[in-house]
Amino acid sequence: MRGIAVYVVAALLVAGAAARAVDSFSPPIVCHSHITADGRIKPEPYLQVSPPAPWRIARNILVAPISGVGVLTGRSLAMDTCSGPSLWVKFWPPPRTSGGGTMLGDVFVAWMPPVAPWGPLSVYGYGIGDEGQYVRYGPNMSQSRAEEANLAKHESRHIDQWAVGNVLAGPFAFPAAYIIDGALFPSSRNHFERAAGLSDGAYPPAPDNWPAPRWPDTAALLVIALLIFRRRLRWLSRLAVGGRGNARVHAPMRCPIHTRGWSQPAVAPPMPPPAAP
Repeated sequence: MRGIAVYVVAALLVAGAAARAVDSFSPPIVCHSHITADGRIKPEPYLQVSPPAPWRIARNILVAPISGVGVLTGRSLAMDTCSGPSLWVKFWPPPRTSGGGTMLGDVFVAWMPPVAPWGPLSVYGYGIGDEGQYVRYGPNMSQSRAEEANLAKHESRHIDQWAVGNVLAGPFAFPAAYIIDGALFPSSRNHFERAAGLSDGAYPPAPDNWPAPRWPDTAALLVIALLIFRRRLRWLSRLAVGGRGNARVHAPMRCPIHTRGWSQPAVAPPMPPPAAP
């Protein structure tokens, strides 16, 4: 089962990398482009929030597989796409609304509904808003360009975190660390959100740096950890009960870690020698 899971995840990441590479040759419309009634497109200028080109290119390559998963997720949810200053955005067109969401590499999947209406554009959702003579294309998740720049800086720092996590421990290092940290340090206490800039991400200031565990999430993580490490815990339990002599004892066709038994190894007794003729 573990081998099958590894192959499935590997196939998904390869498909994601291919999808991201294909889409890079036909980049989408810039977010907040003005589309007139006769079909002319006038994009708003890019916000200057991207890092230097060498690092931007390097990190985009590092996160390409998981970014492609974001691309495939948006397609499966029938989302539209626009390109932002340092990331791509997947969002729902009206009448559905797109607010907060999730960074997958350098793709922001805006799947969460807004908490409260922001200005007149809320009538049309955060996807496309009628502003008189043209349609403003893209998710309207901010009131001003300054707020939009701050949000873009915040999400761009998350791309850095994805890239560094990929280098250190693979494509799932960052989300795993984020989930664990978020269970113990939720919301504004989360170290990754603090590193990305709380005010830029519209988070309230952190009341303090102390843990404030979300107990249901923490309990779920503990159960998952016990399931993952149960064999090694079982082996350590045998060492504690029976001493170092149990370290290498194992059942036939099993290693010591996979041998059952919490106090003593579940080893079948040796077969008696054959009777003399």
